[in-house]
Amino acid sequence: MDSKQKQVVEFAAGKNILLDLESTKILSEQENFEEIIDSFLKENKTVLNAVEVNERINSEKTKIEPQEKIIVKKTRFNSIAKDSSSNLKILTEFDVTNQSNSSGKVENFLSLFRDKYTFLKGVLSKRSQLNAKPLSRLSKVPEKSEFDTIAMIQKKWITKNQHIAFIIEDTETQCIAIISNQNAKLFEEGNKILLDDVIGIKGTKISNEMIIVNEFFWPELESRPLTKPEQDLDVLIISDTHVGSKLFLEKEFNKFLNWLNCNDVSEKEKERIGKIKYLMMVGDNVDGIGVYPNQYDELEIKDLFEQYNKLEQFLLKIPEHIEIVMIPGQHDAVRRAEPQTAIPEKFFPEMSKMNNFHLIGNPSWIEIEGLKTVLYHGASLHDLYDSLSFLSPLEPHKGIIELLKRRDLMPSYGMRNPYVPEKKDFMLIREEPDLYFGGDMHHVGYGQYKSCMVINSATWQKRTEFQIAQGHVPTPGIAIQLELTSRKITEHKFMSAEEEE
Repeated sequence: MDSKQKQVVEFAAGKNILLDLESTKILSEQENFEEIIDSFLKENKTVLNAVEVNERINSEKTKIEPQEKIIVKKTRFNSIAKDSSSNLKILTEFDVTNQSNSSGKVENFLSLFRDKYTFLKGVLSKRSQLNAKPLSRLSKVPEKSEFDTIAMIQKKWITKNQHIAFIIEDTETQCIAIISNQNAKLFEEGNKILLDDVIGIKGTKISNEMIIVNEFFWPELESRPLTKPEQDLDVLIISDTHVGSKLFLEKEFNKFLNWLNCNDVSEKEKERIGKIKYLMMVGDNVDGIGVYPNQYDELEIKDLFEQYNKLEQFLLKIPEHIEIVMIPGQHDAVRRAEPQTAIPEKFFPEMSKMNNFHLIGNPSWIEIEGLKTVLYHGASLHDLYDSLSFLSPLEPHKGIIELLKRRDLMPSYGMRNPYVPEKKDFMLIREEPDLYFGGDMHHVGYGQYKSCMVINSATWQKRTEFQIAQGHVPTPGIAIQLELTSRKITEHKFMSAEEEE
């Protein structure tokens, strides 16, 4: 019995499975013998013979193609990232993980919206153009006088004269605000205002219950110089791998891992790869189970733990000097409603032992080389596209910029995307971010808003039937590399144009 056969016997024994000599020889010739043996466990098989093993190997239903061999080796070139210490800080105060305490009662909803209003009011109160007063003061101001306030949008409609009307409210009372269609520029901008938005208003009092809006302000980010990173290192951003789906691009993902390990690349490319210190994985890491109707028939791997096990095998091939940060999405093993807690460590038994692997919630905040970074998978963008007709999933960065203007990743409550009414609003953009990394749309998108660079990542899944029906064309098989010092973006494509078609 050679060493490979001994390895097969030992593995089977560890699973309490007995093999005859012929089946041992057959399995020793298979690169994926562990997966073949594991497939019998589901059938409670404890003794295997050569006939059963051959049938399993030749069965198209359960045949598992051997993965492309990925060599993880020490680099022979000057890897800046490998020789640099990690400068990654997780800002846990902005992560709902270990802080979720919602009971779903009315007081939780009140706490959520009061927290949102109080924070955004504080941001808007710093605007020099506003001399904001509470709505309760409106009755004490003479008619046709100027009146500034900060309020939340409670209702919106178009009047019979085609003006935009709102019910606006603060913590004490409410009134009606009107944007006239005679003010074309303001009217166009006013169409972007959504329910639950908090805005600053410069208006004119018409009555004790009504004001005309002359100008309004978003609680947007400040204009400030770009933050300089503490080290000249790079970040790699991917998302929506959907491991477990029949449409998962396994061959392309293996190409990506080979590239990351500097296999079969030029010396110049090795230098570029050698600057990568951080890898962001921005949600929908596996395809999940029961996420949408009839999903089970579209799964290659129909067990959630097995999906994560396959993902973990990929992650173990990433060089250990690279810090991996992972957030969940709607397909991951967490609650569907946002904010989402981190994926439990039990799904990554090996990776969780490693110091370079970090599981955090969605959304989350981190600092990379001193740059404050928002990580958000991006489910709320679907509601934004439904509400604002000028936005498109083919340009996800434009939707993200609308969220940044509002300083809020949850623009409206009660639409398609569900939210948990936590006592603290974890969807607020409480700091001034330098970077925003998102996913979910299966389409790349890049933008700059004030001092914040916006990057929406691609996918590692082929075009789905739903996307075909919607006319959405994804951008699969792309890893995005960001140089922190120059903010230069490079797309690394691992899927040819022919394969995309």
